Amino acid sequence: MKILNGKRGGLRPLPGLLAAALALPMAACNTDKLVDVSDPARLPPEALDNAGAVPSLINGAVRQFYVAYSGAADDGYIPVSGVFTDELYYSDTFTTRRALDIRTQQGPALGNQQDAAFNRLQQARFNARRAYAAIDKFFPDDDENKSLVRAIEGYSYVTLGEGWCGSIPFSSVPDTGPVDPTAIQHGTPLGTTAVFNTAITTFNDALAHDPSNRLAALGKARALLDNGQYAAAAAAVAGVPTDWAFFIEHSANTGSQNNAVYSLQSNGRYGMSNDEGGPITAGSELPSGTNPSDNGEGINYRSLQDPRVPYGQIACFTSSVTCWGDRNNPNNDADIPLASGVEARLIEAEAQLNAGDVAGWLAKLNGLRGNVAALLAALRPNQIQTFPARPAAVQPLPALADPGTANGRVLLTMQERNMWMYLTGHRLGDLRRLVRNYGFAQDAVFPSGAFWRGGGTYGTDVSFVIPFNEQNNPSFDPTQCRPNVA
Repeated sequence: MKILNGKRGGLRPLPGLLAAALALPMAACNTDKLVDVSDPARLPPEALDNAGAVPSLINGAVRQFYVAYSGAADDGYIPVSGVFTDELYYSDTFTTRRALDIRTQQGPALGNQQDAAFNRLQQARFNARRAYAAIDKFFPDDDENKSLVRAIEGYSYVTLGEGWCGSIPFSSVPDTGPVDPTAIQHGTPLGTTAVFNTAITTFNDALAHDPSNRLAALGKARALLDNGQYAAAAAAVAGVPTDWAFFIEHSANTGSQNNAVYSLQSNGRYGMSNDEGGPITAGSELPSGTNPSDNGEGINYRSLQDPRVPYGQIACFTSSVTCWGDRNNPNNDADIPLASGVEARLIEAEAQLNAGDVAGWLAKLNGLRGNVAALLAALRPNQIQTFPARPAAVQPLPALADPGTANGRVLLTMQERNMWMYLTGHRLGDLRRLVRNYGFAQDAVFPSGAFWRGGGTYGTDVSFVIPFNEQNNPSFDPTQCRPNVA
């Protein structure tokens, strides 16, 4: 397994050194024990401390992150952060999904829809560290795969920092040897800035092993952006080609490999939002087809009729709600971009804006818009264009005009980011940045006011609460987790 640094980043078969390791158990095979049966999908601890286990450890770390971030036909980070912000609305009857949509989470003891994503991200972080230690022991010169698993570890930190409250516990066990519960080290919980600093350090280690690792470069830039270090973020991605992308790969093969965005929408659990929040009559605007008004805090994804966010009508779990489905993810095979050259250019544009280069900022945004057809082919290869009718081809995007105010430029930047990166797990981090780094009020950027489905108003939560299982962590103080703080 290795990172591809061509136009389409992803994973390909292991290089020769690790591939050869797979043959080691066969060379030592005892034919007298061929009748013994074991589960090939599971590795007991005693089977991990050898060269032949290294490919499985790498695959396991990458796969666990995929499941945590995108989901296994269920609620990964992308869907839960989408419904928590303005990307999705819930269309079933789950109280945990309503709690996310209305931004009033349940108490940790009752559980929340995003708890599984938290646990999986922590597992991905743990698996990545164990994989790195195994590579270092058996294949110390394999810098490419060391860089890969360090990048996966870094993205686990970034996602936790963007999604969860500013007191995240990070426990650890030794990176080698048996997993001994008595050896758990309960580290001091990290605040939001500290989580991103840890991610940056981890990505730096990945890049020290392989300077050409574009996934690590984008991850580092994303963490720097979260911490408001705009110039450093732009410098980190300067060498990334605009038409490059790294995908979380999905398949219709098994449920755990399915594209969760498609799976959940095809089951009627979520729909694509439109201008969510603001002074609207409950239920009247959000589920409608192409309402052109723009008085809510959310982006009017559907009424913009933008080729970057195609949609079509789908069936809802609840018949009283109209559902619209994202057509960037039209089937269970659809891959989701985790990082891309388009994201790199958007980071550079934001850095130019913060440096006072308004002309350069606007030119960067319009340069991407002017090349939308070619970039969508690279970024969204599974996309089906519908609005809800299907046009003959991707329609060109007109050039943006300068809004003329500092706040207007920032909001336009964030809108362009999310039109390019809709449902890729970036929106929650961006909305929290608007509050934390740019000084916007949370109810000016998160959906607020009367809840569209009735029964109350939007709450003030802007980050996820830590799951109840961390109550057993003696280093974690639940009172320090403040979900209404960005």
